[in-house]
Amino acid sequence: MAGFNRPGSQPPRRRGLFGNRSDTRQPVRRVASSAPTRAAVSYTSGQSRTGGGSVLRSISDALTRLVGIVAVVALIVLAVFGARIVLSLGDAGTSPSPSDVVPSAAPGAPLLVEPDPSTVAAQSITIRGSLPDDLLGLSDAILRITVVTADGSSITGAEVELPRTPGFEIPGIPLASGDNVITAVVVVGGTERTPSNAVTVTRDTTAPEVTIDSPSPSQLVNGAEVTVRGASEKDANIQVRNETTGIASTGTANGKGEYSIGISLRNGINVISVTATDGVGNSSRTSVEITTNAAVGRVTLVVNPGTIFLNKSPKAFRITATATDSTGAPVVGANVCILITAPGLSPIALPCSLSDSNGRAIGEYTFPENYATEGRGNILATYTLTQGDPLEATTGFSVMKKP
Repeated sequence: MAGFNRPGSQPPRRRGLFGNRSDTRQPVRRVASSAPTRAAVSYTSGQSRTGGGSVLRSISDALTRLVGIVAVVALIVLAVFGARIVLSLGDAGTSPSPSDVVPSAAPGAPLLVEPDPSTVAAQSITIRGSLPDDLLGLSDAILRITVVTADGSSITGAEVELPRTPGFEIPGIPLASGDNVITAVVVVGGTERTPSNAVTVTRDTTAPEVTIDSPSPSQLVNGAEVTVRGASEKDANIQVRNETTGIASTGTANGKGEYSIGISLRNGINVISVTATDGVGNSSRTSVEITTNAAVGRVTLVVNPGTIFLNKSPKAFRITATATDSTGAPVVGANVCILITAPGLSPIALPCSLSDSNGRAIGEYTFPENYATEGRGNILATYTLTQGDPLEATTGFSVMKKP
């Protein structure tokens, strides 16, 4: 029957809310409240997160402290170096006050410092000095600078309000030529107090003299360089300049005022200037124009007559030497020597002479009356220049009996 179980059959399964379940399954045990469980889970999970966060916070705190320390150190470094830079800039832009460079004055009167240099060429000078404490802070007071010139005249160099600091520096004190005796005095209510010590400043406006002794004007110089010699005052600075080429050489006059300085030349005309400057800047200048013969010059010899006849009297001839430089200009002022070599005689040296404005020198010679040796002779003319190699030329002549 439908309502009964058959023998040996399994009891029917009960259909539960979630489907068919076997009666043999253990019933689900329900927990009275899920909150503790969730709390437990939440607590356990929270414990894990809290541990990691502590580590992160520790790291973060350490980094924060490190950054703070670095920032503090950086600020300290910047402050130190910034202070040094400011101080260095201040030092660079600030010159020491006069009180830092002058000695203290004794009570009662100003103290003036000896000027250095004490000889100048300028029209004015700056005076430095100091005031004693008993003269500082006086009311209705001025500082007066007085200059007594070489001719005895007394002038007021300056009147300034009495300085408020011990050291003072007053520019623009006028100077006359020669010695200037300078003093300072404090004037209170129109009455002068004790004057300072006197200092002397010499104004030198005289330029040193300078001369050129060698080379001489219009001289022919054979070579690419010449030594300029002359005189000025002792220890003067000397500049030798080739105005033609722009090349300059410098030197110093010796204790006697003498100088000797070489300068290079170009072929042709050269204008050589010499400037002498003394210790305070006064200078003077002179110049000379010379001609160089850097290339080989030319000497021409003319012998008249060119033949000496032994049976004719007088047995004489005239020798004319003419020299020009490479530009064709005459060699002026050269020392010209003529040497005659005749057959049967020892060499004959004629007296030397200077070439004239045409570059010419003339020599004459008369043979002895008993001279009777025939043959060929030779004449050598030598132009000795102030600088460079000499110029030479030779020519021959004949000695024979007249046919």
